[in-house]
Order: sequence, then C-alpha cells, then structure tokens
Amino acid sequence: MREDRLLTRAALFSFVCAFALSAAVFEVGIPPGLDFTQRNSPTTQKYLIETMGGGVALLDYNNDGLLDVFLVNGGRVTDPMQRPENFARSDPRYWNRLFRQNRDGSFTDVTKAAGLANAGDTNYGMGVAAADYDNDGYTDLYITNYGRNILYHNNGNGTFSDVTEKAGVAAGGWSASAGFFDYDNDGRLDLFVTRYMICDTAHSKACGASLRVYCLPGEFPATTNILYRNRGDGTFEDVSQRSGIAACKARSLGVAFNDYDDDGFADVFVANDGMEEFLFHNNGNGTFTERALEAGVALSDDGKPYAGIGVDFRDYDNDGRPDIIVTNLARQVYAVYHNDGNGSFSYRSLESGLGSLTAGSSGWGMHLEDFDNDGWKDLF
Repeated sequence: MREDRLLTRAALFSFVCAFALSAAVFEVGIPPGLDFTQRNSPTTQKYLIETMGGGVALLDYNNDGLLDVFLVNGGRVTDPMQRPENFARSDPRYWNRLFRQNRDGSFTDVTKAAGLANAGDTNYGMGVAAADYDNDGYTDLYITNYGRNILYHNNGNGTFSDVTEKAGVAAGGWSASAGFFDYDNDGRLDLFVTRYMICDTAHSKACGASLRVYCLPGEFPATTNILYRNRGDGTFEDVSQRSGIAACKARSLGVAFNDYDDDGFADVFVANDGMEEFLFHNNGNGTFTERALEAGVALSDDGKPYAGIGVDFRDYDNDGRPDIIVTNLARQVYAVYHNDGNGSFSYRSLESGLGSLTAGSSGWGMHLEDFDNDGWKDLF
C-alpha cells in the first residue's frame, strides 16, 4: 500500500437538541497490520458493479473483548467479462479479509486461518452483516454479493464454516446489503437482504454518446428484497412473499430496523436508489405494510426521490423515538426524518444543519453513536 493511502479521512457531525454544531474532520493513521485494498477491477466496459465499494464489519469474533475487522473485497472483472462469470476470488488479491485485533492495538490478518480465504469465483463482494444468528455466543457473518451470498457460521474456535446451502440463504442476483433482526419476537434473529437491480455483465448496456460511461441505475429493472425467517435449527425460510416484503420492487441499498411506532415489533426502513424509500410497518402477525409515503419518509421535502444509499434508524435527539437519517449523493444532502411520535415523520435536513454540511458530499455507510460521551449521538 502506498504511503499516501495510509491515512483515512472521515467526518464526525455532532447533534445537540436537533442542531448540528460542527463537523469535525480528522485524520487517523491506520493501525499496524491493517493493510487492505478493495479491488473493484474497473474496465472500459463500465460494468455497474465496478462502482460499488465493499462493506465493513466490526465484530469480536473470538470473544477476547477486542473488536476485530472484516472487510469485503470485490473481484476480478475481465475486459470484457468472459462467460461464465469468474471473478477469481480464489486469488489472494480478491479475498475478503479478517483482521484480528491484538492487545497492543495492532492487527493480524487471520483470513486463511479462519477459513475465510476463498469467497467463491462466481461472487463479486458487496456488503456484510455480523450477528449471532444461532444464539451460541459467537458472532457469525453474512456476506452479500453480486452472485451467491455466503453465511459463515462461527465455530467458536477461531474458524468459520460456509453453511449457506444448509441454511438456505444464498439469495442470488445482485444483493447490496443485509441485516439481522427479530421481526416475529421469537428470540431468534431473522435476516433481511436488500437487492439492487436486475443486471448482469452478459447484458450490460452501453451508455454515453461519444464516450462510454457508467449507466444510471434507472436504466436497469428494479427487483425485490428478501426476508428470511430463522427456524431455530440452523436453517431459514424465505417468507418474502408471505410477509408482503416482495410486493414492493425497487433498487435497494441500505437497510435498518427499529420500532418507530412503539408497538413492540421491529419495523424496516429501506433506502432505495432514485426511487421512493420503503418503510415496512410490522403488523405483528408476520406481515408488513409499506407506509413510507404516508409516514413522510419516502421522498425529499420537495417530493423528489433521493439516491438512497446508507441509513441509520435511531433516536438522534433523545426524545425516546427512533429517527431516520439517509446518506445520498452530492447536491442532494443527507435526509433527516424526525419521528414526531404519531406514526409520521417531519423532514429536518435543513433545521438540523446536516443539509448544509452534506450538500457537497456523497455518503455511503453511516453510524449514529455518542463518540464523546456527552449524552448526544454523533453521526459518523
């Protein structure tokens, strides 16, 4: 890794009583051993998968009290892509990586030792979700891909096993992100998978007049998301149709969960690219109703769709109600939807100050957390 890549730049926004006081920009040197380059393999064909970065998860996979880092890699893309699609994930350059944190703050690459070395040549990496889906006390990993998704079971001895086929969660198509949550209150974590669009390199479109450019997402058909119900025996059931999740099509990217109406059941917010966002209200009987438009979180304040990329669904102003913040592309600003406590939200991007702070930047992942222990959540 070149010297100029050893610095990571990030922005930290502070919220106090719904007012953004400042944006602290800081540089942090990468800890020793945390050496990773995400390879997207850009080509002259301008395949849309090349534009996507890889996800990251912080987890304590070995229960030593230290947070470890899992990073999702892309894959090799040939120019043009050969048939059948082979992304050469067996090549170490395209492996996902697991870095174990050491007591001195350094990191050790344990990818191979942990059994995570080869993600499968038919997969191009996208996102990751980390949670203990089988309640054995160890955090597992679910990787979303363009291609077959992967569920890695944490064996509790420093290694992982690919249990995707047994669990029944391979999905397919182009999955963007995923998240674990318990939608039916049975004590077992279920799995929600967002899918971006119907698109493959065999049917890639040529966009641009004199110069080939990446096509806009709207050039490709929307698709459905997936909800897997955890049966509690190591397997999942696809309940997308029965639950009502599959009734809505979009180009989905981010997903987050919370009980916005305080009825005791977790609801789902999905960020969609160039389309209305989704707010799936949990009806408490295994089904969901999409209510984003009536709740006031489907569009911008002037009725236009956002790029809808990353999302967090938590209470930023300490009023006891979960709010929604969505990252978007530059000139769109980040969307701040304040939970008014009556089943609806009000648009607060400008009032919060986040609109002016983010108008010139594109955002991807985000996280609300009280980083300075002052009792107010900050936005990273």
